[in-house]
Amino acid sequence: MSERVIAMSQDDIADELGFRIQGDLEHFHRALPERTAIAWRAYLAAVLEWGVLDVSHYDRLVALLPAVTDDPAVAILKGRD
Repeated sequence: MSERVIAMSQDDIADELGFRIQGDLEHFHRALPERTAIAWRAYLAAVLEWGVLDVSHYDRLVALLPAVTDDPAVAILKGRD
């Protein structure tokens, strides 16, 4: 039996990730723990770097997350000088 690969658009992927982030926000009563926010930010940075999402999708999804001081995901994404 052959497997059928279903291609998802960046919009579809961003919508799915947004749905998952909203689920976490609801689970934590809108007070996402910092380590969970960092995990999401790192995940989003990876899918941005791998070209799964473009910058506009990344920005929209990161905006759903609480700010993180000295975000390690950004340091990894941009590299350290």
